[in-house]
Amino acid sequence: MNSSINNSSSSAGREDIVLTGSGQVFNPIDIDTILLVGHIVCCCIGIPLNMSIAIAIIRFRRFHRKPRNIFLLGIIFSYLAFFIPAAVKLIYSGFYPEESLCQVYVALAGVPQGLLSVNMLLALADRYLAINHPLLHREKMTVRFASIVIILSSISTVFFLKFVYIAGLAPLRCEVWLVHAKIILMILTLLFLLCTALNFIVYRQTKILLSESRMICPSADDGRHHIVTVDGQQIEWIELATIANESSNTGMSTCVTNDNSTTTTTTARPISIHVNRRKFGQLEIEATCTLITGVTSLVVTSLPPTIFVSSFLACRIISQSDCSHFNWLAPYMIELGLINIVFSPLIFLKRNKELRSALTCQFYRC
Repeated sequence: MNSSINNSSSSAGREDIVLTGSGQVFNPIDIDTILLVGHIVCCCIGIPLNMSIAIAIIRFRRFHRKPRNIFLLGIIFSYLAFFIPAAVKLIYSGFYPEESLCQVYVALAGVPQGLLSVNMLLALADRYLAINHPLLHREKMTVRFASIVIILSSISTVFFLKFVYIAGLAPLRCEVWLVHAKIILMILTLLFLLCTALNFIVYRQTKILLSESRMICPSADDGRHHIVTVDGQQIEWIELATIANESSNTGMSTCVTNDNSTTTTTTARPISIHVNRRKFGQLEIEATCTLITGVTSLVVTSLPPTIFVSSFLACRIISQSDCSHFNWLAPYMIELGLINIVFSPLIFLKRNKELRSALTCQFYRC
């Protein structure tokens, strides 16, 4: 009687974890030669690169004045988090294939993707507030507040991703529990959708801001509208009509202060505003590049594992089988984000002149 109960509970437990085609427990840390070489190359390039950027932001105080650099630092730390599971895999596959090391990998699964999505979401929210509510953003968004938000958001993300193990709903072993995979899938999908939507919202608001900056109402006098070329750049020169109450007889404007005894009379002068058309074009291209790189980073990092886990769970529901033929694809989908972690910092350096100069100064011991 007891043996039958144990067998039934054992079979029920095995239905909740991922199995191989032979019915054995699937080892989530097994990698082949291609992945092994890819991990080594990505770690050798990505770790020094991301560490150098993080040290530059922390070392130079001029980066501490802007909250957006703190959010950038949070993204860089999220990039570095991707190399921890990769290093664990290399150690496990190379010379220490122990159960405890595999448990560490299982405990870290999904955390780098979640941290990166959250920090990107925070950085996008910061940009949205800076564009739509600049005064409120300047007053409330301090470096200390940004740091607190990043820390609390990261802790909350890890808690929800690992709630299964923290609450004791499943034991931490070298195996993949389906309830854990479902929780990670739901959280990463939600973060992916929010980040993608906010990317497009920030892009739209940036375009609106640039359009408003170009809306200048010239005077009725066509002689005040000029287009000149300076250093090969086309500059539009517009003289706006005088913003004052002009006297029809003398062309003078009178300003009366609150003090009745004080009256100031000034001669009205036209206001000249320079509009660099090429500069506006560069800003529009910059906004487009920000949208493309942000969405691409999300698609490469979060979308493949999300699609894979969704397909795997759908297969189990529809076919009522173990769907073990998906197992070989799991390492490739999960570790695809390492490629993005190597190239994204290079994009940051290319587009951020201040960060690039700080990194160069750090290398040459300025």
